[in-house]
Amino acid sequence: MNNATEDLGIHQGGSNRPTAQKPQLRVGTMVWGAVVLVLGVLLIIVRQTGLELDAGQTAMWLLLGAGVAMIAGGAVHLLRRK
Repeated sequence: MNNATEDLGIHQGGSNRPTAQKPQLRVGTMVWGAVVLVLGVLLIIVRQTGLELDAGQTAMWLLLGAGVAMIAGGAVHLLRRK
């Protein structure tokens, strides 16, 4: 079998129906979704309360948290597969 048919879940010989596979949630999608959500919430809080946040420092902390979450999520996924 070649990789193109394996990726689609189609096996040569026999039926060409795709096999039913449970779609997996990607860690990166969840992390970047959380980053966008946190930015939106922070923006609303800052506008409503009049707080002043340093944009550079806020972005740095958000990116640090996103990186840690991606590494942790990847490690958990790797440990589950074994």
